[in-house]
Amino acid sequence: MQRNLSRALSTFTRSRPRCLPLMLPHRILSCNENRLRQRRSFSAFGNLGSLGQPASHTHPHLISEGDITPGISGAEYLERRRKFAASLPDGSVAVVAGYALRYATGGIFHEFHQNTDLLYLTGFNEPDACLVIEKDQGDNYKETLFLRPRDPATEIWDGPRSGLEGAKLYFGISNAEPIHRLPERLNTLLNSQLPSTHSQIITDLPTSHALPPGPFHSNHAASAPAVPAWTPYATLLSHLNDPSSSKPVNLFKVRKLSGVGSTLAQQRLIKSPAEIAVLRKAGQISGRAHVDTMSATKPGVTEAYLHSVMDHGVRRRGADALAYVPVVAAGKNALTLHYVINRHVAKDGDLVLMDAGGEYGGYASDITRTWPVSGKFTEPQKKLYQAVLKAQKACIDKCNERSHTSLDELQNLAFEVLRVECSKLFGRRLSYNDMNILYPHHVGHWMGLDVHDTGSVPRTTKLTKGMVITIEPGIYVPDTERFPAEYRGIGIRIEDDVVIGETDCTVLSAEAPKEIDDIEAVVQGLIKSRD
Repeated sequence: MQRNLSRALSTFTRSRPRCLPLMLPHRILSCNENRLRQRRSFSAFGNLGSLGQPASHTHPHLISEGDITPGISGAEYLERRRKFAASLPDGSVAVVAGYALRYATGGIFHEFHQNTDLLYLTGFNEPDACLVIEKDQGDNYKETLFLRPRDPATEIWDGPRSGLEGAKLYFGISNAEPIHRLPERLNTLLNSQLPSTHSQIITDLPTSHALPPGPFHSNHAASAPAVPAWTPYATLLSHLNDPSSSKPVNLFKVRKLSGVGSTLAQQRLIKSPAEIAVLRKAGQISGRAHVDTMSATKPGVTEAYLHSVMDHGVRRRGADALAYVPVVAAGKNALTLHYVINRHVAKDGDLVLMDAGGEYGGYASDITRTWPVSGKFTEPQKKLYQAVLKAQKACIDKCNERSHTSLDELQNLAFEVLRVECSKLFGRRLSYNDMNILYPHHVGHWMGLDVHDTGSVPRTTKLTKGMVITIEPGIYVPDTERFPAEYRGIGIRIEDDVVIGETDCTVLSAEAPKEIDDIEAVVQGLIKSRD
C-alpha cells in the first residue's frame, strides 16, 4: 500500500490557534528539579507507553535508568537549560526550534536528524518541536516545549509520539503546548513590550518566507496537499521581507542564537564527563568499524562495498548510523577532499582514503585512515604517509591546556612540518604556494553533537580542558610535472578525535590503527576486528 505523507508540520488544524499572552515566569529552578525527581518513576513511564524515540522504560538495553538519551541523564539536561537561561539577559526570550522532516520526493522522507541545539538542551528527538525559554530576573526562568500532541490516527502510520505528557514526565520540561499554538505565540512575542531595554529575542528562526502562504492542512499520513502547507517556523520574522505588514515593535531586538559570541555555542564547546564518555563510545565503535573495512579490502573491491562494510560495522555495534556521508576514495579519487561518489573499483597499488565515523547517542565520530589495497605500502606511499603521521603526532602532542595553543596555531605547526618533510622527499625547498596545493585544508575543527560542532567559535580560541577537536593533516599530490612522478596521484589524510586535558589529551579514535605495521597487518588479515 502506497503511503501518502504530508510534507508539512503534522499538527496544524483548520481552527485558529488561540492567542497566548507574553508572560514572564515566576517559576523557579527548584520547581524544575522537583519535576525531574518526579519523572524518574518507572510506573509512570509505563503509563506513557512508547515515546517517539528510544527511552529508558522501552529500550533498557540502550538507555539506563535516569538517562534521557544514551549516557546523558535528565539531571544533566536540566542543568544545561538552567545554565543557558542564566546566560540570557534579564527579560529575554530564547526560541530554539527543532527541525521538520525533510522529504526526498512525494511522501518519501529522509531519516530524521534533530537540530542539535534543541537536542543539546532537551534530548528531544522528534520532528516539529520548539523550546521557548523566558528569562526573568536572577535565576528564575520559564521553559515551554511546543511539540506534536498524541494523535492515534496518525500514529498508526508514523509510530508513537511523546506528546505533552511525555514532554513533561519523561523529558522533565515544566510546560508543554501543542505545536499549532507556536505561530501565534511568536507573533505575540514580537509585538508585546519586553520588560527591559536590555531584553532580547534570541533565535535562529528564518528571517524570510520559506514557502508561499497556503491553507492549513490536516496532516494525517493519508493526506498530502499538492502544495506544502505553511510552517510556523517560516512566519516568525517574515515581516522583514513583507513591505505590506507593519514592523513588530521587538524586531530590532532579535539576535542570532548561533551567531558570533553565542553563549550556547560556548556552553556546548566544553564537554561534560558524560559527553566525553559518549564520544569515547562513538570513537570506539567507529575505530573498530574502520578495522572491519580495512580487513575487507582487496584488489577489485568497490568503494561502495567498503562504504557498506563501514556502515554495517558501526550499526551492529550500537551506533545510530554513520555521522555523515563517508569519503571512500580509492587511488586518485583521494585528491578530491570531499569525494562521496564511492562507486569506483579499488585496484592493486592504490591507496584507499576513508573519512567515516558513526553517530552514537547523537554524538559524532570523525575518523580518517588511509591504507594500501594490496596490504603493503609502496615506498613512495610509505614516505608520504610517514610525513603526514609525523605532522599529526606533532599536533596531538600540543593538544592540552598547558600548551596554550589554538587550532589555528596547530594548523601552522602541521603546515610547517609537512613543508619540511615534503621538501626532503621532493628534493627542493617547497614554497608556501606549493604547500597550499599539497595541503589545502585546515588541520581540525570542533566536534560533538555536530561533526563540525559550534561553528561560530573561532579557531583562534585557546584550547581548554573539555574541548573535543579533530586533528587531520593531509597531503594530496596532483598529477602535474610540478611534483615528482613517483608521488603524483597519492592522497593521504590521517584524522583522530581528541579530548583536550590540562597537561595531556585523550585520543577517542585510538582503536582505528594508523601505524604502518598495524595497518598492513590488518589489511593482510593478521589482526582481526573486535566487537
